[in-house]
Amino acid sequence: MMQAKSQEPQARPWRVLIVDDHPVVRQGLRAALEKTPAFEIVGEADNADDAISAVDLLDPQIILLDIRLKGSRSGVEVANKLRSARPALKIVVLTNHAQEPYLRAMVEAGVDGYLLKDTPPSQIVEALGMIVDGRHVFSDGVSSSLISGYLRSEGGGDLTAREAEVLQLIADGLSNEAIAARLEVGQKAVQLHLTRVYSKLGASGRTEAIVQAAKRGIIIIDE
Repeated sequence: MMQAKSQEPQARPWRVLIVDDHPVVRQGLRAALEKTPAFEIVGEADNADDAISAVDLLDPQIILLDIRLKGSRSGVEVANKLRSARPALKIVVLTNHAQEPYLRAMVEAGVDGYLLKDTPPSQIVEALGMIVDGRHVFSDGVSSSLISGYLRSEGGGDLTAREAEVLQLIADGLSNEAIAARLEVGQKAVQLHLTRVYSKLGASGRTEAIVQAAKRGIIIIDE
């Protein structure tokens, strides 16, 4: 657990937005958080676009964010967009995914917490209390040494977070044009990232790069 200087408690409840594609999960989280006066649920969303719109509309202070959402955009994209647009927002991942590519992407996006969905509701509430106090909290199921390694990473032949993101989108079936639109960059930038990916992985093309990256745990190919 990494700690920062404690913040003064606020008098009003912390405003929370729940983003998850499963209604039952959202209902469970709402029920757990509504039991304490420290938190107020201001809205819910099940996809990336609605989540970003809800943040703009409802101005939450905390977002509980799953990784896999409805639609083609993931929670990783939401975290990256919100972190740059709203640096004061507390972004807390709540997911079933403890795989390295997801963890790395979210840590590099600057999330404040990474909790697994098997965490008991009481512990989720406790973790949120620690996060609003200025700390970073990660579930016991997430290796602290792995997190430290990602935070210290300086490359050494490894893919950058953006290169891994581009390759993951390629593995998800997106074209260079679609990736450029998604990441709001030019197609030449996407091709440059891919060229660097091929060089680092020693791959001759997309298929080989995807296979190599999946074997190394850099990306995930859904079943």
